[in-house]
Amino acid sequence: MTHEGLRVTEGSEPIRFDVSESTVRLAASLGVVASDAEVDGARLALWLGRAERARELAEALLTQGEGRGDDAARAVALATLARVDAREGNLDRALARWDDASAHLRTSQRFEDEATGWLDAAEALLDRDGPLDVSAAAGRLASARTAIHDHAIEAARPRLRMLLARARAATGDVEGALAELGAVTESARGRDSRELAWRTHDAIARLHEGRGAEVQARRAAELAMEILEDIATALPRELREPFWSDPIRMEAKRRASGPKPAVTEGGATAELGRDGRWARLLEITKRLASERDVERLLARINDSAVDLSGAERGFVLLVNADGQLEPRAVRDAARPDDPHIAFSQSIAEAVLIDGEPIVTVDARTDRRLSEYVSVHRLMLQSVACVPIRDRSGIVGVLYVEHRVRRARFAESDVDLLLAFADQVAIALGNARLLADLEQKRSELETANEALEKAKDDIERLLDARTAELDDARTELVRARDALRGSHERHGIVGRSEGIRRVLAIVDRVRDLSVPVVIHGESGTGKELVARAVHFGGARSKKPFVALNCAAVPETLLESELFGHKRGAFTGADKDRNGVFVQADGGTLFLDEIGDMPAKMQVELLRVLGDGRVRPVGSEEDTLVDVRIVAASNKDLLEQVKRGLFREDLYYRLAVVDVRLPPLRERRDDIPLLVEHFLTENARRDSVPKMKIQKDALRILTTHPLPGNVRQLEHVLLNASIMSQGDVITAADLAVLTGGEGPALSPEPGDDETVEETRAPLGATEPLPGNVEEWKAHERRKILEALETAGWNRVRAAHQLGMPRRTFYRRLKEYGILA
Repeated sequence: MTHEGLRVTEGSEPIRFDVSESTVRLAASLGVVASDAEVDGARLALWLGRAERARELAEALLTQGEGRGDDAARAVALATLARVDAREGNLDRALARWDDASAHLRTSQRFEDEATGWLDAAEALLDRDGPLDVSAAAGRLASARTAIHDHAIEAARPRLRMLLARARAATGDVEGALAELGAVTESARGRDSRELAWRTHDAIARLHEGRGAEVQARRAAELAMEILEDIATALPRELREPFWSDPIRMEAKRRASGPKPAVTEGGATAELGRDGRWARLLEITKRLASERDVERLLARINDSAVDLSGAERGFVLLVNADGQLEPRAVRDAARPDDPHIAFSQSIAEAVLIDGEPIVTVDARTDRRLSEYVSVHRLMLQSVACVPIRDRSGIVGVLYVEHRVRRARFAESDVDLLLAFADQVAIALGNARLLADLEQKRSELETANEALEKAKDDIERLLDARTAELDDARTELVRARDALRGSHERHGIVGRSEGIRRVLAIVDRVRDLSVPVVIHGESGTGKELVARAVHFGGARSKKPFVALNCAAVPETLLESELFGHKRGAFTGADKDRNGVFVQADGGTLFLDEIGDMPAKMQVELLRVLGDGRVRPVGSEEDTLVDVRIVAASNKDLLEQVKRGLFREDLYYRLAVVDVRLPPLRERRDDIPLLVEHFLTENARRDSVPKMKIQKDALRILTTHPLPGNVRQLEHVLLNASIMSQGDVITAADLAVLTGGEGPALSPEPGDDETVEETRAPLGATEPLPGNVEEWKAHERRKILEALETAGWNRVRAAHQLGMPRRTFYRRLKEYGILA
């Protein structure tokens, strides 16, 4: 949007005053516009000093409201026209229009506009030149207070307080009014209300000026001017001149500038305001020093030069790269919208070349300037032009002029303008230095961003290369595993046909909830298969609970399975959950289920039927969701035929039957198992990995190993401990070959205690082919040793190379009572 032009539309479309969006936002932040889109244009134009434009907009709105019978729009238009009339000095007509508008605004329930109208009328009465009609102002303030109080119009309260204070001063209570206005300034500061703040400071300045307190009046007026200059600086350059043409703002500026200068009969300016202007210069210098933006600084410099000198228009001309003077800031009261106003280039260049200021009473009659064509063409009278110097020389000139009044500038003003020009040079130098620093900072940030981008690119490239290397490494591992064969899954090592069949069944049933029965000899890894079914399936996040049915006494098995309540039997000192509840949501592994007593088989069948368990000593059932995986080293179907296992329970459990082959039926897996156990032993003990000789590996692959995988693991652990080096030899396998190494047998507490790993006794006889033959062979060798040792059990155990604890356990197991 541009600030030029008036747009009045027909029908119900709003009537607007086109300005830049930043100007609208600024006015809205100051509370100038907010409530009504149609009237905001007129209010904005009036606030910017465009009284005629504001009148035109308000009259168009009035015509539009009358045409469509809209009393609210008509009342708002009248209130706006009243503000225009008051601004132009026609107070009587303004008051009549406000009175006419107030009733319609109240009827239309536009209470905020009604209150604003009463406040506008009261302020106009208090601003009036000549005798004040305090009673009329007080009456309107009372109406405004009623509207604000009845309709909780909080935004209008600070302005009401300010006007009440002014009315109070008009009645003679100046001290009370000053105290109240001071409170309003604090409130305005807290609300960040700059429009209210400058008006309040200006009111304070008026009161101090009226009672002769010049210092306090000047200070308050300067505070008001600082706020006004900040507001004006935020406006586009072309709007600043009309903004300052507002009569109230002009008077505020006059108060901040000190006493009006007296003019002699010859028209020359007297020295009455000189000291005040030097004080004003000090304040201007402080504000210039705080400005960082070069363009805003130039605008402030030009405005300050015009204000200090009382000129009609002014220019800040700086030397460009070609060495020519270039206008960088222009201010002309008559033509505020034209940035290309002509000035006397000849005078400016003369000051630039000579370095001497030029001040003239009447340029056309001044012999120094009479030859300059631009002086006559522009009909110049008063002109003042001074150089702007810094350490490098003259960088520009300050040029002010007045085309109507003669002797506007006196020779005595040169010192003031030269001092101002020196401060201008310092402020410009600082602003340019800061601008250069900001540019360098921006360039550094750009360079850093480029470096960061390059770093990110390198990191992405490295990540991509690392990912490629990882992929290649994965492919190598996959290729190596493919060469070795897929021999380890879920902790189950092997690539024999029997193991592949087991793994295929695991893959099919792992995501189901059907019961599974695993058959296999002791040491074949039945629990590993059970864990593979659980941890490879949908229940992997839930518990896996294992119970060896053969290891729990019959009297305690019911409590282990279903739990018990406190006091259910002797020793039940607290409630305890059974394995069914512990495994809720997951898998319950019942090992050696073939040894479960008949009574417990009935209870287990009931739980499998309805999914409910009842703890011992409880009268309430607990609902559980448990998948059953059972295991047995006995043929359960054969147990059913012999009447040792319930047929209905068997068919409930054996939905899927997994037959786990013994190690002697998958000898091709032994090298893989040896490699696996040696790796695990090294990892567990944080020692170098052992190797194994071919002869030792041949012994392992040809031995029956009745203890299956568990026996192989224990044999390798024993050999690793007894080996004198980092290679397992055939001599290190004495535990298998009948040499002098100690026999290895499982300690009490293993989960499969019925068929333990047996140490072979003697290597000269043919080796047994199954566990039963092995037991008979071991019993016979023990008897032979006892006969040889004269039934001395210590010497017989030593002769057999068997630990005494194991030897005594064998005596008891085989019924040899010595």
